[in-house]
Amino acid sequence: MGNVPRGFVVAPYEMFKVYFYIADDFGVTTGKGRIEAYYRVNGGDWKQAYVTKAAAGENWSIYQSIIHRFYGESQDFYVFYREATLPGAPPGSRVEFKIAVTDAEGHVSYSPVYSYYVANPDGPRILIVDPSVEAMAFEKSLESLMAQFNASRSFYHYNLSDFEAVAEPLRALKPWMLSDHHWEELAKYYNIRIVSPDELVNALQSFQPDAVILSNLWLPDWGLSGEEISALEDYLKGTHAGLIVTAGTLFDATNSGHLGGINGSAGLTGLLGLDSLTIANSLKGSFNLSNASVMLPFVNTGYSLVLSKEGPFSGGTIDVTAYSTVGWQCVLSPVQFGIARRSVSRSIAENSRMLELVESIKNLTGVQFNFSLSASMELPNLVASMEVTDDGVAVNHDGEDVELSVKRGLLERIRLLQALRGRVPILLAHTEDYSGGILATEGDYRAVYSSLELEAGGSDELSVLKELVDWVVNYKPVEMPEVIVLANDIDWGIRGESLASQLEALGLPVKRVTAGDFKAYEDSKVVIILGGPDAYDGVGGYVREVLTTEEQDAVRKGERGTFVKTDVWANGQVVIVLAGRDRWGTSGKIKAYMNGVDDSYLRILATFSASVS
Repeated sequence: MGNVPRGFVVAPYEMFKVYFYIADDFGVTTGKGRIEAYYRVNGGDWKQAYVTKAAAGENWSIYQSIIHRFYGESQDFYVFYREATLPGAPPGSRVEFKIAVTDAEGHVSYSPVYSYYVANPDGPRILIVDPSVEAMAFEKSLESLMAQFNASRSFYHYNLSDFEAVAEPLRALKPWMLSDHHWEELAKYYNIRIVSPDELVNALQSFQPDAVILSNLWLPDWGLSGEEISALEDYLKGTHAGLIVTAGTLFDATNSGHLGGINGSAGLTGLLGLDSLTIANSLKGSFNLSNASVMLPFVNTGYSLVLSKEGPFSGGTIDVTAYSTVGWQCVLSPVQFGIARRSVSRSIAENSRMLELVESIKNLTGVQFNFSLSASMELPNLVASMEVTDDGVAVNHDGEDVELSVKRGLLERIRLLQALRGRVPILLAHTEDYSGGILATEGDYRAVYSSLELEAGGSDELSVLKELVDWVVNYKPVEMPEVIVLANDIDWGIRGESLASQLEALGLPVKRVTAGDFKAYEDSKVVIILGGPDAYDGVGGYVREVLTTEEQDAVRKGERGTFVKTDVWANGQVVIVLAGRDRWGTSGKIKAYMNGVDDSYLRILATFSASVS
């Protein structure tokens, strides 16, 4: 086994010394025995590196990490400590190396095929959470490595359990489920560092990245805990660093925690403005859909990617070879969602590989994954048709009604997102059939979800990824829209002033107006109305312009009182109505709303404001 540089990165033109330790019962320096080291740069031809003896104790930390693996009282085999120096290379290079050892009898063993990258130390700092870099090193020599693991347990008494932990899940996979990630394309421009998920929190503090990429974290061992997600969110809010999440990172069959919980537990969906997926994930138990998943990876329908003229792009179309993860399309307009469902269903029906995915998921998790139900996007479809009530979410499935009790912060975000469906998150790019897409949200930091595994694609896809990195790094938080609060003196005095103070504390400018003055503010981007259809001093008249007759009656009966509408008096407008059957009922609705408004809620408003500005 060889060593890799910290963060899988070296400086430009820096030579790197590889140390490796060999154990064999026959020896490797006599007869047919030999020790060979090879390297290549950017996928070129393999070249042989000169191997020399390493003195016992040379590079003490590595030496100690090697010899401390021995256990037992006696060892009956030969050991060899060797080193090889690999040449330096310019920024944007990927260096691979491997060790091949032939013993005296001609048996050959191979090390993992490790990779590291030459970064640009003068570029922005990009932290990449990607355990597949190490996994791919093992996958390329998996058969030889498994034989070595077996030998280390039964004969050599040498502890390789940490290496086995990396290799073991790979036995459940098919080769097409793992892809090389071409981080060399980013290393040319950025100071990158690659870490495993359990290194994320420490790396945030030590590396202080300008952006974080969570790269296709779909295997169970690659998941982030709620505490790690919360630490990431705190870092993003505190530094305004960017976030890019790709592909199967949101695959809930293996990492359900990434979608968060309706009890408020942290999920990546909350960082991305995809809170609707949290609701979809929670519906599994309610409708006996526990074997279905909200998201489904490894989908490629063959359609091109259409780049918008928003955000980092200037329009155009590119061919894509990378897989997409589907299920998120429930946040799109009903027409777009319908197109995606039909296209994915047709494509998957013709894809025999998906049966292999079902088998792999069972081997990894022990769960019999219901592929056909997941491919139909049944759970996302339930979310697309849900009703957000004053205190929860109501869903009907096959004639069965369920109302979920949702923590207030999540509930208010869901209510707002449902009203802004098709607008937030911002759709920066999509395949022609909407099976793949790139979504963005803004606020105190800029976040992107790419359903496509861009890092595994060709030059065009990697160019798109670079544009996204530039875009999230070069970001200044958007100016928050002014909130116009329309209220009479009674509702303003009871709780309206408290609401205004809370919104201002969160960073929103607030202006209170009366019905007599409101005409001049009808085109404001965000309007909050306090009071019902019969509110005094002209406020009720404006409420009646916003709500349907049925909604007005529901307010009068005390059945409903919280509503979000769009484009009432102007395009690109959000109107929020907080109404009770009397002044005290209105006060209660305002209080409940205040309990749900937080930084994450403001990110949705900021994204909407930016998308229509």
